[in-house]
Amino acid sequence: MRIFISYRREDSKHSAGRLADALGDVPHIKSAFLDIDDIAAGESFPERLEASLGQADVCLVLMGDRWVGPVDDGEPRINRSGDFVRMEVASALASDMRVIPLILDDAPMPDREMLPEDVQPLLERNALFLRHHSFSQDVDFLVDALQGRTGPRRRRRPVLRAIVRSLGGVALGLLHFLGVAILNRAVTGQNLETSLGGLPMLALLGSICLAVGLAISFGAIRKLRGG
Repeated sequence: MRIFISYRREDSKHSAGRLADALGDVPHIKSAFLDIDDIAAGESFPERLEASLGQADVCLVLMGDRWVGPVDDGEPRINRSGDFVRMEVASALASDMRVIPLILDDAPMPDREMLPEDVQPLLERNALFLRHHSFSQDVDFLVDALQGRTGPRRRRRPVLRAIVRSLGGVALGLLHFLGVAILNRAVTGQNLETSLGGLPMLALLGSICLAVGLAISFGAIRKLRGG
């Protein structure tokens, strides 16, 4: 599943980035397109947005207090034909993709007359919430909706995940430490404490091996998820 995240920078750039990171941890989501991360320097902004939107299965529209944009010349920015948010939402609504409005915190839905005709159908789509105080739970609910789950909501366990990663890192660190000890014995014929000159240096080496193991463990998992 490929997801396109539509947002207005002055309205929801931080929430959009946080959401993209969270969706990047979901196994069945291949990509979550976010313009600030996925458009290269010098690349045509409108063309890249159009191409990415065309490849997406779902468009998530983040709607905060300032989603319609500043009022210029008596009308909201979203009424301008060249407004990127309008272009994204209108294109998504005109396609066969699924479009889900995400209401940020307590932001109100805009009045229908505030929106151009090609964006007004967005108000007819069932919206979900994305709130700061319940962000993880709201992302879980969104993921369940994306994957069509109708049973009890799947709950992620970030604490348990962190514990498992940490244990893997500790085990890897111990293996490094054991490897150094075996190599030292084979080369010098002495135990590691004697070779290092005492217990403090032995403890330091153990700490270094542990840190390396944890770094490799967390880094490898992040790389696998990113790929």
